[in-house]
Amino acid sequence: MADRSPKPAAPPDDTDQSLLDALLNDTVPSRREQLRPARLRSASEQRRAALQPYLLRTWLDRALQIAERALVLSAAAVFLYWLADGYGRDWLHELRSAQPAQAAIDTATAPTPAMRMPNTAPPAVAADLPALPFTTPDMDGPPARSDFMAPQQVLAMPVAADPRPQRLIMPTIGVDTPVKEVFVVDGAWQVADYAAGYHDGTALPGNTGNTVLSGHAGLRGGVFRDLGDLQPGDDVIIETGGWSYTYRVRTLKPVWPTQIEVMNATSTPVLTLITCTNWDTQRLIVVADLISARPRS
Repeated sequence: MADRSPKPAAPPDDTDQSLLDALLNDTVPSRREQLRPARLRSASEQRRAALQPYLLRTWLDRALQIAERALVLSAAAVFLYWLADGYGRDWLHELRSAQPAQAAIDTATAPTPAMRMPNTAPPAVAADLPALPFTTPDMDGPPARSDFMAPQQVLAMPVAADPRPQRLIMPTIGVDTPVKEVFVVDGAWQVADYAAGYHDGTALPGNTGNTVLSGHAGLRGGVFRDLGDLQPGDDVIIETGGWSYTYRVRTLKPVWPTQIEVMNATSTPVLTLITCTNWDTQRLIVVADLISARPRS
């Protein structure tokens, strides 16, 4: 049989013994002493008391949070608008420009019905006609009155060629762009989109004076994005309705937007090209002198 006799108790721990001695030896508090009152708090009040040493969110913090979110949303909207108005507009312009070019190629390559060429052979010349000059019997007398008194058809005068710039070519930087006329609107010069802009009122190409053209350096075509790559001695060609003018670059320099004297009239035929530089804080100026002019073929 198993031994069921009681086991001896474990010796008391020193800590327990010390606690027991303290309870036995301490003075029992008298019931006449006033006890401290108990404080009951709600959860929200207890939280406020616990967090009192720290800064709590107030109505001002909430207003600042709402303003911060509104600012972030506004910045995102402005960025998306800039992206659509810049790169999106450029993409649409390239797409529209490619469609007429493809249509022209399709039209050129489409088969056309055979056409009968007219007989362009020169008429046979009689062998008995004398060599020029010669006269015939009807030329001996005076001309009939009806010949010069009768109403005659008046030929229209040819239309004068447009002397304003129509195309700008800079071979060294690969620029070949149309030119549009721009004007002052609300106190500032317009900048042509997807083209160079000829400043209305400046000298016409080939004439004495300052011919001023400007263009974008970034979006909206960016026709002058590589204008800073020009070097003194490079040629710049301007084509008008009937003439082609060649200018040679003399100098390049950045100026402040307030230095409008770069567009002043000059005593010699000069071409001035203007675009933005240094994050649109300055203007890049290219000055070129006229060296030749020839009729367009």
